[in-house]
Amino acid sequence: MALHKTFSIIVIASKDEKDFSLLKKLKDKFSGHEIILAIDADNELSIDTLNDINLNINKLVKVPNSTRGKSLNAGALKAENNYLWFLHIDSQIDKIQREDLERVQKKQLNYFKLAFDNNKNTINASGANFRSKNFDLPFGDQSFLIHKNLFNLIGRFDESLKEGEDHKFVWDAKALGIEIREITREIITSARKYEKSSFWQTTKTLFKTITQARKFKQNKIENIFCFFMKDPKSKNSKTRLRETLKDQGLVDQFNLHCLNIVKSNILSLDKNGNKIVIINNSPNRHYIEELGLSKFSILDINEENVGKSMHEAYEICAPFADRIVLSGSDIPELTSKHLSDSVNYLSKFDSYIIGTKDGGYCCFSTKLKNLEAEFTRVNYSSSTVLNDFTKHLYNLKKSDFLLFDVDTLDDLQSMYTALKNAKMTKEQSDLIGFIDKRKYS
Repeated sequence: MALHKTFSIIVIASKDEKDFSLLKKLKDKFSGHEIILAIDADNELSIDTLNDINLNINKLVKVPNSTRGKSLNAGALKAENNYLWFLHIDSQIDKIQREDLERVQKKQLNYFKLAFDNNKNTINASGANFRSKNFDLPFGDQSFLIHKNLFNLIGRFDESLKEGEDHKFVWDAKALGIEIREITREIITSARKYEKSSFWQTTKTLFKTITQARKFKQNKIENIFCFFMKDPKSKNSKTRLRETLKDQGLVDQFNLHCLNIVKSNILSLDKNGNKIVIINNSPNRHYIEELGLSKFSILDINEENVGKSMHEAYEICAPFADRIVLSGSDIPELTSKHLSDSVNYLSKFDSYIIGTKDGGYCCFSTKLKNLEAEFTRVNYSSSTVLNDFTKHLYNLKKSDFLLFDVDTLDDLQSMYTALKNAKMTKEQSDLIGFIDKRKYS
């Protein structure tokens, strides 16, 4: 059977797990899909067991000090296919068919009906299925199937939680208005935790569910703020400035100061009703972790063409919020107030845009849902980007000011003068101090 959707099947296992029979079943039944085992690094596998495992998987990911959230995220980070299927090692997939995977839609979070591997826990299974079907609150035991971009938009699993990471993930999805859909096929899971005291474990699970719902429930996301970011050490950033200054380290530090300004903006906008999404235009996320921003949603769009990158970010995010804001990360003058104002203008206009001195733009906000083609019809290397981008947009408000996009030494000097005469944030002041010390002002 030809594969129309290819999955990365992510299986997680604890440090005490000894039974890996699920892996061979997955390989036999779902050949052509990627199989990833994310296992606690302290699991001391024998040579024979490790050899058997490697025969049935594509990748082995060892997770230090693992929690379920860490293991699930570690597996997802290594996934190469567009769709993800999260499984626990004790899941039984006998009733699941290949065509079930084909039913997964790009903008949905999917899950299976739950059953236990004995006949004593039918009430528990019925309760879980009732909760899932009527309140859109499936358990992780029911396994989640989702497009990778949607998974990253939701924001991955919360690694700080020892339990309830599945519950929080679902609430995060609900805040975005994502459709949560049952696949009417049963996945069978182990009843081990119910064996000693079924009644007590059932009561405990119910109590946790109610407590977690109160903790994780959040307001609907109204605004998505997308920040396009790149590794500050990338030689593909500030190429003209690098060529002029002949000092790679200096430009790297300048870029880092710009990212610290962006970080300050992000933290200011991280409020109820807002969703922060980092558009990572680099091959890795190390710099995002070093900035302390890895808790936010991260979309990996390693696309050199600016228009295509913006198009993809817009296409992923726009369906799930009333308003979307796209902004650059190399505009030192751009503040969180500018970004907040860009949302406020949408009460009167369909779109709002902040232009730059070189004929481009650095921030675009809109409540329109059909703009995909607008981003790719523009030549972003020209000096008429702003006019070319906006000429097909109606009910648009242009900012009554222009900011500096620093590409050249002249831009840097002009930005320095403008910023020094403005009311600055701490991070902007740090940038000015950095420039003063190096006498490039």
